[in-house]
Parts: sequence; structure tokens; C-alpha cells
Amino acid sequence: MRVRTLSLLVLAVMVCLSCGKGSDTKGLELNLTIQPDMLTDFLYIKMDYDYRLADDFAGFNKDYAVFVHFWRTRSKEMLVQDDHVPEVLTTQWRPGQKVQYSRTLFIPKFLDEIDIDFEGYEEIRITVGLWDPDSAEDEKIVLFRRNVKVHPASVVAPEIVYAEGWNNVETDARFENPRERRWQWTTKKAVCVIENPKKEATLIIQGGVDKAKITDQKVIFRVNDKVLDEFIPETAKFAKRYTLKPEQMGNDYEFRLTIETDKAFVPAMLDPESSDKRELGVQIYFLYFREALK
Repeated sequence: MRVRTLSLLVLAVMVCLSCGKGSDTKGLELNLTIQPDMLTDFLYIKMDYDYRLADDFAGFNKDYAVFVHFWRTRSKEMLVQDDHVPEVLTTQWRPGQKVQYSRTLFIPKFLDEIDIDFEGYEEIRITVGLWDPDSAEDEKIVLFRRNVKVHPASVVAPEIVYAEGWNNVETDARFENPRERRWQWTTKKAVCVIENPKKEATLIIQGGVDKAKITDQKVIFRVNDKVLDEFIPETAKFAKRYTLKPEQMGNDYEFRLTIETDKAFVPAMLDPESSDKRELGVQIYFLYFREALK
């Protein structure tokens, strides 16, 4: 995947939404940089905020929050929201100052590639600005607004094949956390075969173990034949993030990610009322592998 930034300099103008009362933003510019340049679903993106305050910036007498909204233009649904407080409060912004920080957010998988009406992408609108969380009025100052295309992750994401040692996918829509509504149990040892990007990449694994069955179960991750990490989860659920170097993945067109444990269990052997005869090792909710953000 190319990692070329989308850099846009937007002169901040006061835009009043829902008849709210605006504020004077003369002398305020937002330089927003988003990477990677091709946006897909199932993707972490990095947003670099650079607020530039000219000499004629009058300042703010209240602390605004920043709203960041990704809207699906066709269905009018909010896809992603990352409202936050800037690292320097707006009442502390001064003429000639630069306020800079970065945030990372996740675009979930939402595109249906097999839909007969799917055109290969979906257009979304990114809107960024300031708002007063303490005001009863819907006062918003829009600093950035742009329509962008989001493509399916399959276009550029390295392919992941769940090769061996995996039980069937299970789902439960009742779970509050969207990431925990779909999972796969490994057996004692499970293998993924992953397309090798031959570039630095980010690997994220979110999973869990059944501490009611095994209190001291060890989890081991291997890349090819080398141990990437081994640990005993402190709680039933864990989240791990790694940066893989090209030399770790090797020179072949693909590499092997192994998830294994020192102890597995069969529910039917522990509970006479259970008919589940599967060998269960580690419960995997979320596995993410993409080229690393710079």
C-alpha cells in the first residue's frame, strides 16, 4: 500500500449549523493530514492536526472541543466519530502559535462487496471543527469538510488465510462491544498464512482465555518459527499490538503467524452436561495486519 499523505490546508471560516451562534475564527487555519492516502474499511488511519494561528487571531474566551465526523453520504449514517478535547485548550491559543497533535482512529468493515449495487467504493464526508460542549445551542465552527472515497480493504490489505487449527466462526449480536460479537476459537495450535508486504507492518491481536477453566494458561505468538511474544494473560481478555519488521517476515511471498497455548481444554470433558467436544485454546476476536503508519 502506498503511504502518501493527503494534505489539505483549509482556511477556517465560521460556519453556523442548526442556527447556532458562531464565533470569530479570523486568523485560524487547520492543516489536516490523513494517512494513508487510500482509505479503506477495516483500517486504522492517522490524522495529524496542525492549527495555525496568525497574528490577527483574536483568541477564544471559551474552551471548545473538536468534533470529527465521518458520515456515509448515501445513508446519512455516522460511520466514525472521534470527538475530543485538543491537547492545548482553545482558551490558551495565542497569535503566532501552532497547536499540533495526532490521533489514530479505526474505520470498521462496512462495505458489502457482494451487493449488486456496490460500485467498488462508497463516498463518505469527513467534517472537522470546533463546538462548545457547555452550550445548549448547537454551535459548530466547521474547519474542514471533504468528501472522500472508501474502498474495500481487500483491494490493498494483505490476504490472511486461516489455514489450520481454527474452529468455526461464532457470533452473538447481543454483546455491547462490536469487536466481541464475532470470534473464533483456536485449537491448541492454530496457523494463519499471511501475504508478506515486505514492509514494516502493524499486527494487532485481541483475544481471550477461559480463566474459569485454566487459570495460568500461556499464550504464544510466533512469526514463522520465531517467538514473537509469550505471556499469561492477567485477565480473561487481552489486546496486543506489534510492529513487524521485514526481516521478521522473511523473503517469501507469505509468512506464518502461529497462535498457540500450552494448555487447551474440551468443554465436554470438564462439564458432563456439555456436548461440546471441540478442543479450545485461545478465543480470537480481532486480528489486524496492515502496513504500518508513519
